[in-house]
Amino acid sequence: MTTTLMIFQAAVSVLLIVLVLLQFGKGAEAGLLSGGGESIMTGAQQGNILSKATVILSILFMGNSVLLSKIQSEKATSSLLDTEAPVARPLNSDAIDTTNALPATKEAPKADAKMEDKAATEKKEK
Repeated sequence: MTTTLMIFQAAVSVLLIVLVLLQFGKGAEAGLLSGGGESIMTGAQQGNILSKATVILSILFMGNSVLLSKIQSEKATSSLLDTEAPVARPLNSDAIDTTNALPATKEAPKADAKMEDKAATEKKEK
């Protein structure tokens, strides 16, 4: 049944795309189907029929989308992410590991400390 609904969804989406492309917007004087005098329908009739067909196909598209998502959600019992490890550690106080943490009073080392040590070593060598 899912395969049939997916094929129906593809057909409806292609037809909906074609109908939207066939329509002409406000201010467009010539649509794709508005030819010369050999046209069967006038511009007003053509727009009316195309807009009604677009509404019907869009309702079918949305209804079928909701139905397909409902069917797929009922089939799924687990998520792909259920087996994955969490990216971050929990933030509760029991799980915080303080063995590698720096004390709050100690200042961070300066970026230029290595350069100063290197300069002092070079002076001693000379």
